[in-house]
Amino acid sequence: MLKRVMVCPKCHVPLIHEKKGSLEADVCLQCGGMLLSMEVWKLIREDWESALALENTYEDNNPMPVLALEMLCPNCKIPMEQFFPKEAPNLPVEICVQCGSLWFDDGELGKLVEVIRSNSKPMTEPIEGEVQTISWVYCSHCGRENFSDSEKCWACGEILIPEQPPLPKPLQTAAEVLSMMVGGAGAILFGFFVTKPQSDKWAAFGLLMLIIGLLGLAVLRRLWRRGRGTPLFPTYSGH
Repeated sequence: MLKRVMVCPKCHVPLIHEKKGSLEADVCLQCGGMLLSMEVWKLIREDWESALALENTYEDNNPMPVLALEMLCPNCKIPMEQFFPKEAPNLPVEICVQCGSLWFDDGELGKLVEVIRSNSKPMTEPIEGEVQTISWVYCSHCGRENFSDSEKCWACGEILIPEQPPLPKPLQTAAEVLSMMVGGAGAILFGFFVTKPQSDKWAAFGLLMLIIGLLGLAVLRRLWRRGRGTPLFPTYSGH
């Protein structure tokens, strides 16, 4: 009997099984995301060096951020739900309520390890609880988010010099809403005129609006994760 191959819930490419120290994960070579079992989740505090090794082995190679409307568990093929760890209540990850597996996007495990290293509280299982507020600071070297009590950037290893994101949050939100409205209007135009005779121009205009809206949203969300003066798609050493 052939073994079922698990695929990335975002990129839909086969996951690669990777082991570092006592930790194992199924990793996507394209986006750098990884699937961790509940057993591995409980071992992260005791072996955070292996967790960092897993994080630094692969990185996101997609030219644009991948937006997934629905994340299906690679194990169970059912929709995953958002989970906020008590150690990092501002860091949403995906969890499968059936098998307990957790999905970490590229960089998220590194952020969690930064909290574990500076926090003496024991690791907790994913249960609903009170959410604490944790503020972010942005690295002036690579632009990635870090927790406010971090001394070095988890992504590039440089001394952390706080840098604010390029857009104020209200302006960022308004720009994202506008992009979604443009994309939505384009989708409606395209769907309405694509099957009608002699309406190619309107269908093409709708398709163009849809593409502009999606690209605008992707770029805005990428900018929100970057500091001022940093490249849109920088590389990370992870050391």
